[in-house]
Amino acid sequence: ATLQPSWSHTSPRRTRPSLCGGLSLAAMAEHVTHEDMLAYTAQLRAQASAKEKLHIQQELGPRTTDMTLAEVLDEAITTMQSDKFWIDLAKPLAAARQALSGAGTPGALPPAPTAARMRAAELLRGCTKQIVELKHYFHTELQALESAAAMLEDESREVSLDSLVDGVKTTRSPETEAALAKGLDETSREDKAMKAAEGPWEFIETQDKTEVTVHVPVPEGTGKADVKVVFRERSLTVRVAGHAMQPAVIDGELTGKVDPDSCGWTLEGSGASRRLALEMEKTMGGIMWHRLLAVAR
Repeated sequence: ATLQPSWSHTSPRRTRPSLCGGLSLAAMAEHVTHEDMLAYTAQLRAQASAKEKLHIQQELGPRTTDMTLAEVLDEAITTMQSDKFWIDLAKPLAAARQALSGAGTPGALPPAPTAARMRAAELLRGCTKQIVELKHYFHTELQALESAAAMLEDESREVSLDSLVDGVKTTRSPETEAALAKGLDETSREDKAMKAAEGPWEFIETQDKTEVTVHVPVPEGTGKADVKVVFRERSLTVRVAGHAMQPAVIDGELTGKVDPDSCGWTLEGSGASRRLALEMEKTMGGIMWHRLLAVAR
């Protein structure tokens, strides 16, 4: 017979909208301002989003056609945002894109006003100046951004974000591509290792989703009466009678806050595949937790 899941809460689960991130900021609150925390969260969000875009771009492979001005800026922004050491270089690029998109309308973009073009060119030149000072990094990025700035400064032609940047098919130099690929691979390995070392459970989350799932293997005869789960806003306790880990399988501070009223658990599978499934709702989604429990302070 199929074992039916036993949901531990009778009230329906509520789905919260994704706000500003599931990052645990309790430890920082005593030392930084609210503005600092917002800026830090925004930076982490940008970095996580950039890495997701890099994965997609790598799957698509190299392009064979010239890039539009929007694509040049977007790819350069993604490159800079993917690493915390270069994330500040993305700011003038994002500001330049915003200046040019101010005149945009749905569909084909009209030519940008001269003032907006000159402002965008100025921001790009400021970024290229910083790249030049780095000396050993971003050579292809520098050339692409200089081409984009020159195009914006050429008042003899109309320019919009849809305009092609002649000869630019990528903004990434080979060394940048290698570093990004290595960084993504190392991040993936680190995440898997960290999750595996955390405890005898599987932690599952998805970018930009508020739901968090945890699978805990339990003895094959485990029933509902053998399980006690206490969901709190900032912590979680799980006790399972007969489990090798006693007095609790999980007992600690969560990486981020959850809504206890929207959390619940079920027992799934049978025999050696018997497991406890915890379903939790982050109060704020968008930033990946990467692990269930917060790192001890």
